[in-house]
Amino acid sequence: MLSDYPNHLDQIKLSSKQIEDQVQVYDLIFSRIKNRTVEWGMQFPMFIPSFYEYVIEKNSIPSQEVFFNQYLGDHKEWFAQNKLSGDIMEGLKARAFRTYPSVVRDVHFALTVKEKRCFDEVFYNYNLDIEQGIDLIIGYASKLYAVNLFTDTYRAYQGRRKKKYRHKNLEGLNYVDLPVQFKGSKECGKFYLYYDRELNDLKKIVKDNQNNT
Repeated sequence: MLSDYPNHLDQIKLSSKQIEDQVQVYDLIFSRIKNRTVEWGMQFPMFIPSFYEYVIEKNSIPSQEVFFNQYLGDHKEWFAQNKLSGDIMEGLKARAFRTYPSVVRDVHFALTVKEKRCFDEVFYNYNLDIEQGIDLIIGYASKLYAVNLFTDTYRAYQGRRKKKYRHKNLEGLNYVDLPVQFKGSKECGKFYLYYDRELNDLKKIVKDNQNNT
């Protein structure tokens, strides 16, 4: 099944430390704008592919502004066809800016897990993320685990329950949840990143799953 998808982690030449060095000096800007059409009334092209394609091609983590501009450039035909008002564009930018830190956290954590060599395989593909809601796949003791990474809040658990029934589980994968604190275990400039604490939690979840099967 995984052979149908490239492992995008193998295409990223950055290390987790290099990501830390880059984002250490980045600013994070958040707007209170939440446009109803953007949040609930319209489907837009996904943000994640633009982020990963930039990282793979440029060997760099984009800033918030560069990330959003990359996204607009990747989908310029779509935006040309769907002439959006200034209010909607401002709302979309605000949403992209809110999404950005979590995408940085996720790629940094995936590379951290890969570098620590605690598992036999570490796999990420943004199409599996979008289509199946799989944030990370790890291999351990001849089993493959599909990891769902989400913040440990009531709202996130509500979203997790909806997400769980939105996708059909893929054969051969053991699905596990990894709830994490919003403020990750490593502070880097204005970013909170997932690191040893979250990795240890993941190892425990996998070990417990092994013992119970």
